[in-house]
Amino acid sequence: MIPFGRRHIRNFRRVREIIRVFRKYGFLYLFRRSQFPEQLTLPLFQKETTKRTPQENLRLAFEELGTTFIKLGQILSTRPDLLPEEYCQELRKLQDQTSPVSFLEIREVVEQELKKPIEEIFAEFDPAPLASASIAQVHRAVLKDGNKAAVKVQKPGVEEKVISDLEILFYLANLADRLTSFAPLTFSEMVTEFQKSLMREIDFLYEAVNARRFRENFSDFEGVYIPRVFDEYTTTRVLTLELIEGFNLSQMAEKGQLQIDGPFLARRGAEAVLKMIFEDGFFHADPHPGNIMIREETGELVFLDFGIVGTVDERTRENMERMLLAVLRKDTERVVDILEDEFLLSPVESPLTLRVDLHEILERYVTANLKEMNISSLVNDFFYLLRKHSLRFPPHLSSLMRALMVVEGTGMMLDPHFTVVPYLEKALERTFAQRLRWERLSEKVTDYLFDWQKLLANFPDKAQELLEEASRGRIRFQMESEDLKNLNRRLDRVSNRLSLSVILGSLLIGSSLIYISSPRPGAMGILGILGFGIAALLGIFLVIEMLRSR
Repeated sequence: MIPFGRRHIRNFRRVREIIRVFRKYGFLYLFRRSQFPEQLTLPLFQKETTKRTPQENLRLAFEELGTTFIKLGQILSTRPDLLPEEYCQELRKLQDQTSPVSFLEIREVVEQELKKPIEEIFAEFDPAPLASASIAQVHRAVLKDGNKAAVKVQKPGVEEKVISDLEILFYLANLADRLTSFAPLTFSEMVTEFQKSLMREIDFLYEAVNARRFRENFSDFEGVYIPRVFDEYTTTRVLTLELIEGFNLSQMAEKGQLQIDGPFLARRGAEAVLKMIFEDGFFHADPHPGNIMIREETGELVFLDFGIVGTVDERTRENMERMLLAVLRKDTERVVDILEDEFLLSPVESPLTLRVDLHEILERYVTANLKEMNISSLVNDFFYLLRKHSLRFPPHLSSLMRALMVVEGTGMMLDPHFTVVPYLEKALERTFAQRLRWERLSEKVTDYLFDWQKLLANFPDKAQELLEEASRGRIRFQMESEDLKNLNRRLDRVSNRLSLSVILGSLLIGSSLIYISSPRPGAMGILGILGFGIAALLGIFLVIEMLRSR
């Protein structure tokens, strides 16, 4: 996906703009060793840049570059396993509020998606948007049956711009991977994860499915409400949800109008998110105050914006519960064992050093009362440890840990003395108790019996096949080791260079003998000169190969 090829010449101006903005905010070094033309990477000194922190400059650069980079920054802010906390905090300030597009353009999108004139679908449709972000804007409407709705409409040209920016990001990531390294992930892997998240955000059908699933999961949960989705008026670019009349937590906090039972709502919100994670295995990955409302009629908490969610399968939930309980009980050995066996995507180079560092972190919390323990500090220290040891943690579990941090921060806004840890411990103990119930145990025993039944039924045939193969001498044992593969590759390179060196030496000696033995310039002399030329080419090739492998 190289933007400078004929197929991608349309991306050239955007690439130049990206380089200009990063240069403006002091990130020119990212392109200094690149293959870009010199006029694109000329230094541009900005006095203001030196007065700001690097993380603030990064945020300003993302804001100036628009939709795709704002979303990139917002997603990176949820990944403390990749970036230090000071960068995550700064990127959370990214404002996704932009000027709305005209109602005529919105009308065109709605009618194109729903295949009808807007007057035939809605009894009312307010031309002035309730809110406007980089991807979409939301309008108040009333359906023909009288239901009030919030209609989220994707702005024209967003998908094309996002795809174009993703092409450029893939090119820049591949280039960055060749020039530098970023443990524990490559830049290309980061962009691949970002692409998956962003493409889901611009597909409103995906968000509608998430909203329906949350609504079903919380149908019997008192104090939490999920808006209804109007499926017949929802497509990939139009999402029609039940309009919620109420107060947004972030706006109320800014105005100092939190005249509510803060401790009760903080507790209810924490219980809701913990239910999502440990009971449903399907959770809101960004439950910050801007995505939570208080319903005016009932005082219920209302979760909004279901574009970024996380899923956890049952086995992973069990392992996560075991690890979190071990953390709360300061059991370092068990934490490291569970991490190594179940979660880390990269090997631990020094388990002893990791244990020592982890024990040092947990020691800080040994004397703390559960009601005083801050989950955000604990999680930040944990992710610092992962970065220090260049360890990879599954992205969906990073989102889970981040959700716990956010729900604690939101709770503290409602109740300054709030901490999520006591509710976390209760949730873990409750889920463990549920797993030990006879119904759950009997289900597992039944599954094990079926597995054993299949094994015993197939055992005689498999044993006979094995004995027959052994009697014919056809049994072979195969072992694979990544270290041995690397050693074989190195030996192959060494032997190839050695062979090339022998051939090179033979050519030089042979050509010298032929040239010296020739009494006068002729066919033999030319043959000797030709040998020198071939030897020179082989020598150059050998030197280049050696330099490339350094």
